[in-house]
Amino acid sequence: MISEADIKKLADRLSDSSELTTDLTDFEEYCHDATIDSGQPVAVVWAASDDDVIAVVRFCRKHSIPIVPRGAGTGLSGGCVPPPQGGLVLSTERMKTLRIDPEKRIARVGPGVITKELLDEAAKLGLTYPPDPASFDESTLGGNVAENAGGLRCKRFGVTKDYVLGMRAISIDGEILHTGIYNSNRGFALGDLLTGSEGTLAIITEIALRLIEAPETGVTMLAAFDSPENAARTVADITGAGQITTVLEYLDGDAAACSNEYEKQDGLHKVAALLLIELPHNPKATKLVEDCCRINQCSYIRIETDPTRAEQLWKVRRNLSKATQEIASVRVSEDVAVPISRFPELVRFVDEMNRSSSLRINSYGHAGDGNLHVNFLSMTGDEADYRMMDTEIERLLRKAVSLGGTLSGEHGIGLAKRKYIGFEFDNATLDAMKKLKSCFDPNGLLNPGKIF
Repeated sequence: MISEADIKKLADRLSDSSELTTDLTDFEEYCHDATIDSGQPVAVVWAASDDDVIAVVRFCRKHSIPIVPRGAGTGLSGGCVPPPQGGLVLSTERMKTLRIDPEKRIARVGPGVITKELLDEAAKLGLTYPPDPASFDESTLGGNVAENAGGLRCKRFGVTKDYVLGMRAISIDGEILHTGIYNSNRGFALGDLLTGSEGTLAIITEIALRLIEAPETGVTMLAAFDSPENAARTVADITGAGQITTVLEYLDGDAAACSNEYEKQDGLHKVAALLLIELPHNPKATKLVEDCCRINQCSYIRIETDPTRAEQLWKVRRNLSKATQEIASVRVSEDVAVPISRFPELVRFVDEMNRSSSLRINSYGHAGDGNLHVNFLSMTGDEADYRMMDTEIERLLRKAVSLGGTLSGEHGIGLAKRKYIGFEFDNATLDAMKKLKSCFDPNGLLNPGKIF
């Protein structure tokens, strides 16, 4: 066990703008993320610079202390939960450098910058950063990169990895790694390895992100359906017709009901499913999408071109995470993704799960790329419900893989899905990943127990 004297030595090495504590009385949230998993760290450090991170890494390596990198703690895979043996939580939330070069359309940001903070600053220059996870007003860019987050606009614009131009990161040896444009784009593409690596290979301290010209605000459409399958079939039909939407979000009836209980909206009363769609201003495209909705028997449709009224519709989707947390005693949120052609099958399967299970199960997600978030809700939080959650989650993950899909669209593997990773990857592939991990982190100190 690390001594108080050693902790004091570490504190002395940190900058004046950083902080270290071993008393978690007022910092209990650093024991967990947005999942039900938790651990007890020996200390929490709020780093303010590369030098702080280097000091922490070298200290932890010397004393064989696990390091758990952490952003805002909004993750849904247990990715920043301390391991059973304790460990030190290294928070980068105070590393908030934000510089934008409007001519090159590049933002250089610290990992603690909130996604919305970058969006707001870029908007002042007529630019935008397209990846916008639903938690964009609280999740950090470092966390987004670590998990390769998607977002509502991912169908048209892509996910986080499509905008990472390079990064600076600290290795377990306490050395600074430069990738992408930080290293003239020469050599191995180490940044591609670090993106989505869930803090298991290195600790990101700065990221260069590509910005684009802010797209013109388009048409927002809310369509309600009397069956989940009709909504899912509409998604497949829109995509099959070659129409690329800016946003194409799906909510089943129970998710819509949760959102409506949280904040009332017109058109959400007793629907079986909803689609929220955003398109560029184009009458032909709007007519095509509207026709797809009506052919699949939508029961209600609302089209908005005014940005203020359209934003009210988007609250239906953005409220969902908070709404489901408030309504249940325990919530476990999983995310899977399947080819769009198989999306109706996945939606039908989740609907059948909800009908047959003692749990309340609802779903929503980025339907445009086949990504579905499935919530498993217990109203009581009793042991029987926890056991049922394990059973139902395994059924969902097996089904997604059988449909040619993946265990996680954007939440990552973390703690939550590590025991299922063999559903998707064969032994040779897993062995190659583990060898890569051992090259970066031979003693297994960086975020141990995650992914594998």
